[in-house]
Amino acid sequence: MTDDEKRARWDACYAQVEAVEPEPLPFLTAHADWLPASGRALDLACGRGGNALFLARRGLDTWAWDYAESAVAGLRQRADGLPLQVECRDVTARPPEPESFDVIVVAHFLHRPLFPALAAALRPGGLLFYETWAGAYAGRGPQNPEYRLKLGELAGAFPGLILLELQEDVDRAAGIWRC
Repeated sequence: MTDDEKRARWDACYAQVEAVEPEPLPFLTAHADWLPASGRALDLACGRGGNALFLARRGLDTWAWDYAESAVAGLRQRADGLPLQVECRDVTARPPEPESFDVIVVAHFLHRPLFPALAAALRPGGLLFYETWAGAYAGRGPQNPEYRLKLGELAGAFPGLILLELQEDVDRAAGIWRC
């Protein structure tokens, strides 16, 4: 599949989603007391931006990046008045700069070659929240195993960071790391 075909597929996916306000990850909200009171946050591969809105409403200067213009278009409208910068961006081609964020949230996205860049993009003391599909396909999430973590894989994904929390179930894996 070409880049243009992938982009068209994701744009079509998000264009069909209802205009209901997106919700943040329950894993993120359950650990919100770990978030700093201020700083720079990134919602990478943000989709409709539920995590970005949550972070910005908590007072963090937040960036939201996604590959699909249709995903970020709705988020741009919701960002009015919030400390939120929205960008259509291919994060695999243009990952975050080193030591540029205090908080990075990644949800429902997996590109293993990006792991070192994510760890490097955290400022000292920064937090990485990562949640995505894991295990064998069981009716939810992507069917292609390339886009699913193996059970136990997330625990070792960021060896230079300190693992603070790890949760796995039959089809999801989530973790929090500190730089």
